[in-house]
Amino acid sequence: MKITEILKRKAFTVSVEIVPPRNGADPEQLLSKISGIKGKVDFVSVTKGAGGSLRGGTLPMSHLVQERFGIETIAHFVCRERTKEEIENDLIDLQYLNIKNILALRGDPPAGAKDEKWDGDYIYAYKLVEQIKRMNNGKYLPRKGLEEDWRNGMKTDFCILAAGHPENPPEKEIEYMKAKVAAGAEVIITQMVFSFEEYKEYVEMLRQAGINVPVIPGIRPVLSRKQAESMESFFGLNVNEKLKKGLMDESKAREFGLGYFAEMMRKLRAYKAPGVHFFVLNEVELVDELLKRAEL
Repeated sequence: MKITEILKRKAFTVSVEIVPPRNGADPEQLLSKISGIKGKVDFVSVTKGAGGSLRGGTLPMSHLVQERFGIETIAHFVCRERTKEEIENDLIDLQYLNIKNILALRGDPPAGAKDEKWDGDYIYAYKLVEQIKRMNNGKYLPRKGLEEDWRNGMKTDFCILAAGHPENPPEKEIEYMKAKVAAGAEVIITQMVFSFEEYKEYVEMLRQAGINVPVIPGIRPVLSRKQAESMESFFGLNVNEKLKKGLMDESKAREFGLGYFAEMMRKLRAYKAPGVHFFVLNEVELVDELLKRAEL
């Protein structure tokens, strides 16, 4: 089922992002955790290894979660290191495995890279969105040596999602999101936000710019001062002072954080956000704990 269909059926969805195991690790360890949230989440997204990390398995993990647990999945799809031909071949793999939902991403440079080196055909994510949309319309790349622009074929049926970045300068973010939506993106999932107000301000900015697709807030439950510092240093995000102050006392930090994000979830539902998407770095047991706290 496509995410757009799930959002129409349910007023407030709960979803979680998982990270494929490091190469060489046992995937059953992660899959056993997923079994614990079956029936509690509406869909799961499966990341690509960020920053050139050695994490394969996005496609098979997306398939396994669907087949084993009956949970709809979103496969993260990065374009920065792929040619148009490689993209089309990989999308066909997704189509054959009945993975309906794709989060179309540019992708991060490899860790330690000193410049913006591109090995693929697309510099911007909206170009990937365009190619997926064309396949949805039955338009494929021509065979080499032929002068035709596009070759007709079977229409794919992908739901295209895009990443939103509230931390970007407003003018740039509006420009990027308009391009993605115009190209065919149907749903936005935000980068980590740490307050209800941050999400609300971002959505209202998009609405004023004429961007009206559903915007799902991405939440990283921060339960320690060390985690807050990591969000700022590694991801370059701003964690608000209220949250950081509440996490200062390590003996009370976890309890404060759980209460803080449970309250944030209640505010999001009252605001009629389409749901919440948890970034829990495979600590999926946190999802159940937060749902109980928020009485969802």
